[in-house]
Amino acid sequence: MEFHYGLWNGVSALYSDSGRQLGEENTRPFALNHHVPAETIRCKYKGSRESRLINMSALRIAMQNFDGALAITGLVGRFHLSRTLNAGPIGIWDLYIMARASIALIAYQKRFNGKRIGQANVPSAVSDALTSQYQFISGVFMICRHMMENADPAIASNAPITADALYDYADRHGIFISFNDMACAGSTKKIMEFLEFCNTVAGQSADQDFALHDIVKEPENWYQYALATIDLDCFIEHERSLQNSAQIYQDVGAHVRRLIDAPPQANKVLSFEQGALMRQNKILELLGRTSIKRLPAKHIGARLS
Repeated sequence: MEFHYGLWNGVSALYSDSGRQLGEENTRPFALNHHVPAETIRCKYKGSRESRLINMSALRIAMQNFDGALAITGLVGRFHLSRTLNAGPIGIWDLYIMARASIALIAYQKRFNGKRIGQANVPSAVSDALTSQYQFISGVFMICRHMMENADPAIASNAPITADALYDYADRHGIFISFNDMACAGSTKKIMEFLEFCNTVAGQSADQDFALHDIVKEPENWYQYALATIDLDCFIEHERSLQNSAQIYQDVGAHVRRLIDAPPQANKVLSFEQGALMRQNKILELLGRTSIKRLPAKHIGARLS
């Protein structure tokens, strides 16, 4: 799944406890988008979203779980920052890793095969709190991804970036707008609150009644899985991107490999097929699944197109 779909596409098709798909109308692969009916109204917020339709059905659920989403974001952020050597403000690469690791919480829940004796099957639906956190943090992921794809100077190094700058970038580059011309439904105030929380997560107090163990049973293994999926994507995007973007993917990949429990071969010169297969098999190992002998040529072609 990780090589063929990446994390976001595969996870977005899942359902929440409230019976809505995590990706709503942005669910991918498109064949799995069930177009769950939603109440919509015109957006009143200034900027690129003004007068476009927004999904009120999803927004109501998200706002009911906003505090829970912040708590999950804090858990993920503090876990990541405890593994880094950066004692200063959070850098934009760290925001990207936090976003990808948050999405990986759900993917890991559903994909991990290392069940112990007597362990019940993982419920098929995703909790509303985790769904809401996924929807909020996906915005951070999409901003960072757009910056990487377009070689924006802001992400050329792991420098801090303000919540205002993140919001302005998303608004200027149409990141709040989906393929069908609908807009992100969150209020400007709540979006800014979430972005500011991400930037100050290291200083936020932990919720003593909530822990990563409540979401994934093996937090260290989940984190290594998250890093391994980022390493794989950076490896793929470095191969298919133009020079400036390729350099950013190479640098972010190197940053991630300093955190990952990677095999020695990871730093050797390999063909694309060998490097991608090695990384995918590392992911499968972390998931407790059987390794594969090759990646289908059609999947390689699709990812490099």
